[in-house]
Amino acid sequence: MTIKSLAMLKMEKNFIAVIEKGYPRRPYEYYDLEFLRKRLLEEILELSQALRQKDFKNAKCECADVSNIVDYIFEKLADRT
Repeated sequence: MTIKSLAMLKMEKNFIAVIEKGYPRRPYEYYDLEFLRKRLLEEILELSQALRQKDFKNAKCECADVSNIVDYIFEKLADRT
């Protein structure tokens, strides 16, 4: 099966993170904003590298990672307003 949408890829990556890697189901409840900010910068660098190398398959995965981290930051900010 080929995942074609960003939403589907994000769900797949979150599923793997929880089931196979043991990450928390709601990371925004466990990590502070500074940690999430640093992770976002790391993921942006990985996306940039994949794009420079024209590794488009990996770039799509990195887009999902960036988008997921942005979602977590948003949820963390929602608790503050």
